[in-house]
Amino acid sequence: MSGGKEIKGQISSIKNTQKITKAMEMVAASKMKKAQSRMAAARPYAKMIKNVVGHLASAHPEYKHPFLIDREQVKRVGLIVISTDRGLCGGLNTNLFKQALNQMAKNQKSGRVVKLVLFGKKAADTFSRLKDVEVLGTASKLGDIPLIEDVIGAAQIAISEFEQSKVGNVYIFANEYVNTMTQKPFEKKLLPI
Repeated sequence: MSGGKEIKGQISSIKNTQKITKAMEMVAASKMKKAQSRMAAARPYAKMIKNVVGHLASAHPEYKHPFLIDREQVKRVGLIVISTDRGLCGGLNTNLFKQALNQMAKNQKSGRVVKLVLFGKKAADTFSRLKDVEVLGTASKLGDIPLIEDVIGAAQIAISEFEQSKVGNVYIFANEYVNTMTQKPFEKKLLPI
């Protein structure tokens, strides 16, 4: 008889786990829809900023802003890596880190010093253990909707390193949303524009 009770207890436990899993799935779906709508709302704004900056960069005024001037001999490179704070997201962080590590290896092979600014706990955990790399700043636990106050400090570090000519180029590494199942890691040159 005790075997029957154990089996009934296991069945009850599994049913409770199924209920909890279903509730977690519904919460995740709701968060995903909110994130997708915020992203869709921000795309036209980002596209317009890119167009305006492109027009400014292609103009030929007498004054050139330091952010628009290419550096000839680049001996130091700044990389900004944006990852998640938590795991359980498949290859999202792994693919991003592979791309960033490949770029770091290319730069180091060319004799360039690599300096990092890291966003997200996973990036901080992964890259802070590396040797021959200087971590300038980190920001983590930013949540679903990061506040500008939480992000600006680490971002300002990369900008001031460029302004003071401590790095010649600044690149950003992040993931681009394609659809729910596909996010592609990308690399873009941030500075000089």
